[in-house]
Amino acid sequence: MTVSALPFDQPRDAALPSPLYPKFPLADGERGGHLDPRRDPAAPICHILSEDDLKKRYEQLVKEAKEEHGSGGYHLKTYDKDLPGKATTICVNGPAQVTYDSGTANKKLYCNEVVADAKGELTGTNGTVALMVLQGVQTTAQLTISSAASMGLSNMYQTQVAFPGVADLFDFFTTSVSITNTQTQSFTTTYTDQTTLSLTMSSVEGKTCHAKEVVEQCTIPGTGRVELIVKGDALFEYESPTGEKDDKKAGKHYKWAVAIDNLPPQARTGYIEFRVGLEVTTRGKFKGVCQ
Repeated sequence: MTVSALPFDQPRDAALPSPLYPKFPLADGERGGHLDPRRDPAAPICHILSEDDLKKRYEQLVKEAKEEHGSGGYHLKTYDKDLPGKATTICVNGPAQVTYDSGTANKKLYCNEVVADAKGELTGTNGTVALMVLQGVQTTAQLTISSAASMGLSNMYQTQVAFPGVADLFDFFTTSVSITNTQTQSFTTTYTDQTTLSLTMSSVEGKTCHAKEVVEQCTIPGTGRVELIVKGDALFEYESPTGEKDDKKAGKHYKWAVAIDNLPPQARTGYIEFRVGLEVTTRGKFKGVCQ
């Protein structure tokens, strides 16, 4: 376990920021600087972990701190406004992966076709129907939280959701959604890959012809989960300056940081599990009907 002294001694009654709106380091790969949830219009991918979550889950950190710094009185913190680089964060760890329920290989189980008149107009003297039509796929996914992660409850996170491709329907795609770590909450996200085409159809002499559009509508069920991981440092603020057992030269300090990242990943990971209802509408099939 990595234990480090903080760069200055701060009185234990130092003012703290509001726990509802702390600034915190961004997760790996995000923009530099700090993200303030009050100012960012989208939900963040990270939040400060609550002190209660830290105390309940990481008794090993307390044990390590006592072994290194003694059993003096202390206050365990996850954030200090004077030390923005030292904080305990809970973050989204990669995109959520969706797995479809069994049976998706058989389109008869989840798809049906609807035939409707294609809108257009007759042009010219040879009975040609000219149409501007949409071709492609539109998806709408409803995500319902089936099991909330036990840490970071009620936090809202911005995450990517990855949908595997389905043969003859659509290719792999990802979409962004803001979800709240609260059971039974539902969220909707959409993805569209459509183009506009010009369609012409010649009529049969002596007959009136119409263009019929065949729209394929599918409902694909599935499951997924958002992985959350705790990272950063736990902050121990002692009532009196204390030293480090393994490094006498480190001196005595009020504040010490213990690295959470050295704990096994499975000890720092939680999951938001959800059900998926994926509505898929495919356009682009047309046929002529002459009467």
